[in-house]
Amino acid sequence: MGLSRVAIIVAPTQVVNSSSSVIAMLAFTLIVIFRCLRVLHAVSLSLHNRTSWFAWQLSCVCRILGGQAYPALKLLQHHAAILVTALWKAKSVRHLRKKVVFEFFTLMLGSCGNSLCLLLFWPGWWFLALILALIWVAIRWSTG
Repeated sequence: MGLSRVAIIVAPTQVVNSSSSVIAMLAFTLIVIFRCLRVLHAVSLSLHNRTSWFAWQLSCVCRILGGQAYPALKLLQHHAAILVTALWKAKSVRHLRKKVVFEFFTLMLGSCGNSLCLLLFWPGWWFLALILALIWVAIRWSTG
């Protein structure tokens, strides 16, 4: 009787040990996975907190700079308008404008300019463009 009890006690212990080692290995693997997930969660939460803080700081800086830049740019625009008006009314610029206008009208009203205006603005171009568009549509319709 003593041997059968030992055999019965020993047999399940060895089977339990092999299955318990698999369960222990599985439990250890799960513990490692959960710890890795916890570390990953902590890192991502830290990154999220830092980036949101940085975005908030950047927003504050942009708000301050925008508030300070608006009056400065408005003043700059006012002074630029005064400068451009003064330049436009300057005697040398007025003289240069008169020369440019004279040259432009000389070109347009001269022998070359009149031909150029006729070439560009001849009303027959609309008629020719309409005929070409109709031919193109007819070709596309006949092939398609």
